[in-house]
Amino acid sequence: MLLCISLISTATGYAQKKKPVKKTVHSAAIKPGKKTSTVAANENIKNGITFTSKGFIVSEAYLFFDDETPVPADNKVALNKNVNMLLIIDSGWTETGGRVYPGSKQILKLSNGAEILSSDELFAAFDETGVSVEDARYITLNAIVTELKNKKNHVIVNFRLWDKKGNAEITGSYKLFIK
Repeated sequence: MLLCISLISTATGYAQKKKPVKKTVHSAAIKPGKKTSTVAANENIKNGITFTSKGFIVSEAYLFFDDETPVPADNKVALNKNVNMLLIIDSGWTETGGRVYPGSKQILKLSNGAEILSSDELFAAFDETGVSVEDARYITLNAIVTELKNKKNHVIVNFRLWDKKGNAEITGSYKLFIK
């Protein structure tokens, strides 16, 4: 089982819609190094994904569509096209009884600053059971923009992933440009 969370957003001003969904996951990661590192220019971090990691070692991060094709480097996507961000986490989780406990949230904003979606805690369903260490290595967060009146605005996807049993955390963002 791989972990995947989906958000659906309608951007017609301030309208919001969200729907968590499980899907198949792919991977992305942060450059090994210090306990806290900011990643921006790394060949394994693609699509303009930027983030800061405290405690996690991420080896890859990239965007892809449901058919597993990569999102173009310019991040131009069509409306109603599910975009998956994969984080491949090599280490950093605190194990409890062979399980780990991820937490995650996403906020989608328009480039004009209008918030169009703020998720609840995306992995709340695993609060009691946790997930296997192997499953937590591949974290995929999904976003889909279903409507956007002014396509001159781009969408900024802000994300946060954390370890509920430890201190490790990743915060970051990427942009989507609607065709």
